[in-house]
This record gives sequence, C-alpha cells and structure tokens, in this order.
Amino acid sequence: MAYPRRSLSRRCVAAFAVALCVAALGGVALGAAQPATPPPIRFSVFAAQPVADLAFVPRPGAPPQKVHFFPTARSAKAEYRGPMPLRFSDATGATVVAEAAIPSGLRDALLFFSPFPDAARAGGLRYQITVVDESSLRLSAGGLAIINLSGLALAGTVNAAPVAVAAGLNPAIAVGRSAKIELQTTFKGRVYRSYAATVALKAGERALLILFPPFNPGSLEVMPRLLLDQPAAPAKTAK
Repeated sequence: MAYPRRSLSRRCVAAFAVALCVAALGGVALGAAQPATPPPIRFSVFAAQPVADLAFVPRPGAPPQKVHFFPTARSAKAEYRGPMPLRFSDATGATVVAEAAIPSGLRDALLFFSPFPDAARAGGLRYQITVVDESSLRLSAGGLAIINLSGLALAGTVNAAPVAVAAGLNPAIAVGRSAKIELQTTFKGRVYRSYAATVALKAGERALLILFPPFNPGSLEVMPRLLLDQPAAPAKTAK
C-alpha cells in the first residue's frame, strides 16, 4: 500500500532527526572517552660526572631538546608533557640511553643519573635514574639534606649529632653555617669510613649532599657531590 506523500515526508524528517541525536550523543560519548592531556612535569638533572650529548622529546611530535649538565649545580629546569617513562637519548634521538618513571602526581622532580655497571645494563640503557620529588625537600637556608644513592648503609654524625643515612632522600638537618659530617659503613663485621668533610655555608645558603656509589669497584668510600644554593623567594601576592 502506498503512503501519502505528506506522511512519507514526515517519516523522513523524523528519521533524520533521530539520526542527528544519535550522532550527537555518540560524539559526546567519544569526547568523554578521550584521555585528558597530562599536566607538565618540570625537572632538573645532575650526575657525578656530567653527561654529554643527551636529549629528550618534550612532548609527542616535538623535536629532541638537549639537556645540559653542570659539574657543581643542577641543570636549568626543563618541561616534559607526555607518557611515561620519560626517555633520554643521544643528541640525535636515535638511541635511548636512560629512562625515568616519574610517579603520577609528581610535578617537580630532581633526576640523578648514575652509570649502569656493564653487567647490569637494562635493555641497552647506559644510565639509571633516581627520581626525587623536589617539593619534598623542604630545605630552608642553613639546612642540609643528604641523598644517599651509594648503595651502602651509612651512619655517623653531623655536628656530633648521630644520624642514620637511609637510601634515597633523608630528612633535612638544620646546621647553620657549618656542618661537620662523618659517615661510616659496616662490611663483614668491621666499620669503615665512607665519607668525612666539613661543609661551610654562606649566609642564606642551603646544602644538598648527594652520595653516589664508590668510583672504584669494591671501595667503600662514596663519591660525594655538594650542591649549594639559596631557597627561592616566596612569590609575592598581587594586591
């Protein structure tokens, strides 16, 4: 039976309207399923021996950006926006030499590079990276923080006060203008000195002492690096 022309027209219009609604709802659903763009991560790098010709890709599709190490200071801040891990390559971007798995929620990181022992290289990587949350330092002027990357269990004194230095970042210690540090480790029942020094701070300075693994295999003397700087001034509130 043939439908009247007017009835057929109304049916077409109704079907077209339903199709538009379905398409719109589908677009909303697809849009909601799109992952949110991750916020950027700011980071600086440091190593016991500066690493040359290192680069990373700051965001998907961007060209490699060089990273510059300094012998006695952390690098300038760089920014990364992308998936984990954060990969570092040679300057051409052809060979990945290090990876950092930065935890979700961490937005300001210090990355410490240490060479992999030849027998322990993971997937051809040349450097292992220790990630430290810079916001957790809470290091004010006249303070000392120790980051133990040596692989040794250390204990001793700072200005004659006993300390136990755990792996990774240790709580900040107020030392004023000077810190006499003596640290030992125990090996086969005997105590050996691993580090001893006096750190002098200028007015307004703070100290970050990084203890890297011994330079010589089998040695129990850690390889120290000292970073001195001043806390950033608090941001001024606009009136």
